[in-house]
Amino acid sequence: MPDILRKDERAKAFAELEKKVFEQISAKLPYLFIYKLENLSDEELEELAWQFDISQTQWELATDRKQKEELIKNNILLKGKRGTPWAIKRVLELLGLQGQIKEWFEYNGQPYKFKVELGVENREITTNLRDELLKLINEYKNERSYLEEIILSYLTKANAYISSGTMAEATVETQMITGFEFNSLGTAFVYTGSMGEAAATAIMVEV
Repeated sequence: MPDILRKDERAKAFAELEKKVFEQISAKLPYLFIYKLENLSDEELEELAWQFDISQTQWELATDRKQKEELIKNNILLKGKRGTPWAIKRVLELLGLQGQIKEWFEYNGQPYKFKVELGVENREITTNLRDELLKLINEYKNERSYLEEIILSYLTKANAYISSGTMAEATVETQMITGFEFNSLGTAFVYTGSMGEAAATAIMVEV
């Protein structure tokens, strides 16, 4: 509420009442969803996504049918919360992208800017993924906010065969001519015949 209305006790009481009613309605929305998505074919599921106005960006970012079903189930609530950090985080979670939203005052940035940090598994970090994520975040952010940075972290597993007791360290730096700088850095600690885990972070910043 604007400052001038916060001083009005009647407006303040009305806003509190409206909030309680909205919360009660939101809690009941999932129970009003009557479709049995598991019984639908892939083609019918796609038609339902069109009916619920789920964007092509969201649909293409979904890696399996389960994620597509979750997008449809949560669509009404997501649209009601659009323009909030919660909506951005929730839609990313439905797509298997765990992360957090950091607003400018949390990292001493410039006003109305924010960063997104995501954990990525079973996906290849590419310029196409970056572009799709930018579209998705722009769908759900408010108009005044500006995405300053996306940080993608991923975990891969692979067999490594090196001398027993030796520590291996790998560093890779790549720059893509796409308007963003893309850097990745990984370190792996593995032993003979064992399964190694390599953690890497890709940072995309506007240039």
